[in-house]
Formats: sequence, C-alpha cells, structure tokens
Amino acid sequence: MNVIRLYRDAFSGLPARTWLLAIAGFLNRAGSMVVPFLGLYLKDRFGYTPTEAGAVVGLYGAGAFLGSWLGGWLADRLGPVRVQVVTLGAASVWMLLMSTITQPLALAAAVFVLGVVNDAFRPGAVTAAAISAEPHLRRKALSLNRLAVNAGWAFGPTIGGYLVTVDFSLMFVADGLTCGLAAIWLGTRLGGWNPAPPPHQDTGFLPLRPFKDRYFLGLMGANLIVLVAFMQYFTTGSRVLEDAGYSKSEVGWFLAINPIVITLFEMPLVHALMKKRALPLIALGSLVVGVGYLCMLLPLGWGALALAMLVVAVGELLQMPLLGSHLNDHAPAHLRGAYNGAYGMTFCLALILAPPLGGWTYDTFGSSALWWSCGAVGALASLWFWTLRRREATAATA
Repeated sequence: MNVIRLYRDAFSGLPARTWLLAIAGFLNRAGSMVVPFLGLYLKDRFGYTPTEAGAVVGLYGAGAFLGSWLGGWLADRLGPVRVQVVTLGAASVWMLLMSTITQPLALAAAVFVLGVVNDAFRPGAVTAAAISAEPHLRRKALSLNRLAVNAGWAFGPTIGGYLVTVDFSLMFVADGLTCGLAAIWLGTRLGGWNPAPPPHQDTGFLPLRPFKDRYFLGLMGANLIVLVAFMQYFTTGSRVLEDAGYSKSEVGWFLAINPIVITLFEMPLVHALMKKRALPLIALGSLVVGVGYLCMLLPLGWGALALAMLVVAVGELLQMPLLGSHLNDHAPAHLRGAYNGAYGMTFCLALILAPPLGGWTYDTFGSSALWWSCGAVGALASLWFWTLRRREATAATA
C-alpha cells in the first residue's frame, strides 16, 4: 500500500495544462527514430565508417546547438506554446522531405537543418512545463514532462528497429508524422494559453544573459561532460552492439530499457526527493552514469548490456530531472526561455562531441576503451558538481 500511495502522491496536484503539455511531448517522442538510427542509416545506405558517421551525426548536434539558442530566445518573445507548434510543424515537413534525399552531401546539410528545427522546440517545451504549475510543484511538472518524453522514446527506437529492417525511409515518415500530430495537439488544446514573460527592467541583448551567470556556466560545464558519456548508448553504442552481432531490432530493445526505467520510476523518485538538496544528488547521479557504462565490460553477454542500461538509467533519474528543475528555479522569470535554451545547448554540444569522440575511440582503441572512458567522464562530472554544492542557490521564483 505504501508503494501505491507513493505513486498516487507523485502524480497528484498537477494542473490539466501540465498533463496536456506532457501528452504533446509523448506524441513527439513516440516517433523518435531518425536520430538513434541515423548512424546505422549512414553505414548501410552510404557505407560510412563509425568516424565518418559520427561526424555527420555531429552536424545534427551543431544544428541543434543553434536551434536551442534560437528556441529559447523565441520562447521569451513569442511565448513557449507558439514556438512549439511552429517548430514541430517545421520538423514534420522537413523529415518527410529528408526521406527523398539520395546524395550524401545533401543529406549532411539536411541533418544540420533538422537539428535546428528539432531542438528549437525543446526550450519552449521545458519553459511551458516549468510555468504550467505553481513554483512548489515545478520539480514534479518538469519530471512529468520528462516522463512523457521518455515514455515516447521507449516506443520510437523500438518501433524504428523494425521499420528500418524494411526500409530506412520509413523512419523519416514515422518521425515526421508524430511531430505533426504533436503540433496539431498543442495548437488545438493549448493554443489559447500562451503566457508572456513578466515585465522587467533588463537592458541589452537578453539571450546572452545566461552566459554571464558564472554559477549557471559551472553547472553547464559539468553537465556537458557527463552528457558526452551518456549519449554514447544511442550514438556509437548502437554501432558497437551491431558489430558484436546483435540485430537492429535487438538494438532497438536495448535502447528502450533506459526510457522504460525512467517512465516507471522518475515521478515517485522525484516526489520522494522533493525536500532534498539538488547538487549532492546530481553529483551522485553523474557518478552512477559512469558506473553503468563500466557494467558493459562484465562477461555476461546480453545480461551485461541490460544491467548497464539499467544502471545508467538510475544515474539519469538522479541527475537530469533535479538539474532541470534547479536551473528553472535559478533562472529569472523573464529569462526562463533563454536559460532553458542555454541549458539545451549543452545537450546539443554534447551531441556534437559525443559521436565523433565515441566513434574515434571505438575505431582506434576498441569498445572496452570506450566504456572505460565513459566511466571516467562520469566520475569527473560528479566531482565537478560536488565542488559547486556550496554555491547552490536559487533565484526567486515567479
């Protein structure tokens, strides 16, 4: 009964608009298959090596880096819901067009553009979730949004693993259609709710303000390096698994372990930790992510892979939701979009760095070196977060 009560309390108290935003996130991510299978697509369709494929996937990260900054700026100016509708619609059309591209250079350029439109959506989504509930419920609101995204992610790569065995172009079509469906959902259900930022006295170019916040930059530096390790499981990691003899559908199932764990346990865990300080738990989460990758070295076959994905997911449960809510508490209300855009840029920069670094490590030194490196990076990020704990402070919320 205590477990039932924990789950009931974890999901209670959130307003309807928070749930509507979460459904949009689920619809969007339920078709996510282009990014996790892009490396395999480049290998099978164009014959790219891991290093070459990593460079092209890195172009997606470069586009996403720009898109996240742009999306944060637009969310503060136009409102977070409008930005989501526009960017989701653009991503839908663009992915459908990408299914027709046959030239490698044209595809590389298209991957960059896809990164721009795909990640311009993220700051609006996070900002809308952060302001959809009262400040004392913000951690739960953001966690529900993450839960919905991860629940969708559990479907996307799994279904994609089967679709790509039939035809790789189907992943572009499915991903594009779900983006379009999410845009329609937001436009019809929340089109009338588009809160503007509160009045402010700030001058200058406001989207650059987060980059003058030293505490914020310290958090983002630590977040960046742990993300470089974390992202290996769906970038270079999918290539490592296929080279080890696993089928594409099996790779899809392994990729689904992480979001399934997040979906089942994030909300009750976040609820249980509502009164705990953020940074010590964030530091612990980063360390656990690194330990998870070391589990890949165990001589247990598929059991080692499943254990690794489970442990990495536990690290994510501790680190990512608490960091996201902590940053939204720290950000000034009129700059929340800009801060979320800058926060998203660390994910994008990690996606630029993770594929080529992982691909080069795997090409040059083998899979064991890749997993040892991920373990070391997780420990380094943990130490960095720990050093920031004495400076942990939150801005006044609005």
